[in-house]
Amino acid sequence: MKKYLCIYISTLLLLNLVGCGTKGPLYIPEQKYPQDTKAETK
Repeated sequence: MKKYLCIYISTLLLLNLVGCGTKGPLYIPEQKYPQDTKAETK
C-alpha cells in the first residue's frame, strides 16, 4: 500500500513539473518591447 502511494505521489509531482513552463519564445523582442540599457545606481 505504501509503495503504491509513493509511486502515485511521485507520478503526480513529475507530471506537475513537466506541465510547468513557458510556451513560445523565451526572449523579449526588442522592436516590440525596447529595454532600458542604462544601469541604475543607487
